[in-house]
Amino acid sequence: MNIRTTTAFATGAVFALVLGTGTAYAANGGHFVLGGNNYESRGASLNNSNGTALTLRSKSGTPSLKVNRTTKVPNLNADRVDNLEGANIARKVTVGTRIGAGFIDDNNTPGTTDDAIVAIAECPGASQVMGGGVDDLTTDGVAVIDSPLDNGAWIAVSDATVTQDNADDFTAYAQCWNPLANVTDAAARQAAPRALSPSARKLIAKARAK
Repeated sequence: MNIRTTTAFATGAVFALVLGTGTAYAANGGHFVLGGNNYESRGASLNNSNGTALTLRSKSGTPSLKVNRTTKVPNLNADRVDNLEGANIARKVTVGTRIGAGFIDDNNTPGTTDDAIVAIAECPGASQVMGGGVDDLTTDGVAVIDSPLDNGAWIAVSDATVTQDNADDFTAYAQCWNPLANVTDAAARQAAPRALSPSARKLIAKARAK
């Protein structure tokens, strides 16, 4: 009878130690106390050779994990930050300037001389135009169009006399930004685009009509 009582008491003590009710317990080499505070003097690890090592679930509206330090955790990846995917999060990047050389745009209409001096500065790759402007050194005209184009370029159109000298003195600038990479400045002037987009054609026609 005494042996049975002792065995039951020992079993109950282990059960209380493992489940706990908030009592602090030094877990080095022991059991993890569910619902209680655990303290260690060495780091613990959890391994699963078949898949995810740890899954945390919490009440809706509450964090599944808290830490008490601002020190960076190595290799801790997050699928979302403030409910945004990584591709939608802007990094600290620079804005680069691209330069578009002036050129004579031929209207290609027989019997007319309704050409125009145009300059288009194009942003590289996936970057976007954030601003721009024009450097107009023509002798007898002004820029009648000076605006963004297709979200990836800046266009300028002059009403100056259509000569190569005036085209050489007409320049467009685009301020380009990429949310995921730096955009470097380009000192070289971009040549005239091989083909103009429909929106560019529309703006040039608008300038010719003035």
